Formats: sequence, structure tokens, C-alpha cells
Amino acid sequence: MEMILSGEFESTVDPKGRFLMPAQLKKQLPQNELEQLWLNRPVDGSKCLVLFPGSVWHAELTRIYSKNRYNSKVEALGRLFQAGAAPVTFDASSRVLIPKRLVDQSGIKKEIVLKAAFDRIEIWSKEAYDDYVNNASLSLEQLAAEVMGGDE
Repeated sequence: MEMILSGEFESTVDPKGRFLMPAQLKKQLPQNELEQLWLNRPVDGSKCLVLFPGSVWHAELTRIYSKNRYNSKVEALGRLFQAGAAPVTFDASSRVLIPKRLVDQSGIKKEIVLKAAFDRIEIWSKEAYDDYVNNASLSLEQLAAEVMGGDE
């Protein structure tokens, strides 16, 4: 069965770069996924981070590297996709440490939003997330029509 995570949650990052994973979100992760998570930048360049359950991270790598390895773009995609990636785990208090480099790249300061995104979790600074949602170039209605199509 595919993992489908849902919801939007707020948390804070302490001075050491740790945040408390909201219990409602943590409960959605299968028990076997709690041991190995991967944190990285998003592919689309958004000002957030992406927390991948281990199985999802490995499936993405497999998907990339199952392509023609003699194609230099495949190798470049693999390198760039993994650039800055860091394995992370929960500490005894259900906190996750964000590596300093990723904190700096994402602009995360204190208040964050954890946005479940199907099989992964986006981590945004609250300010950047609010800006993204409130100033999207297309409305939800326009995006739904374009992406999901429809009978015309």
C-alpha cells in the first residue's frame, strides 16, 4: 500500500536547528519508516526542504538511476538530487535536527510549517509558506483545471 500523508502542521525550530515533529504527522508515518529519513532541497527550487521517508528516498534514487547511466544528464540529475541530502532521525523527544547548511539554504528561522505532500513532508519557514500560498501565480481553481483537466 502506498504511503499517503495529509495535513499541515506548525512547529518551531530551536537555536540548534531541531524541530518537534507534530504527533499527528508522525503517527501517519509507518513504524518502519521512523528509523531512516532523508532531508534535502526540493527539485523545483521552492524555498523549503523535503523530508523523505527512507523507502520514498530510495525509490526516487532507483527511479533516477534506472535510466540510461551513459546519459550525462542522468548522472547530473542523480548528483544534483542528492547534493546536500542528509539522513536524519528522531531523537528521544521526537525532534529532528536540520543540518545547518539546509537551514541556511531554506531560510528557515524559527516558525515552520510542515506540509504533508503525498509521500513526503515539505518543511517551510512560516513566512515563506504563507507568501507562497497567498501569492501563487495561479489560483487553486486554475491549477486544478490545468493539472487535473476536465470535460469541456
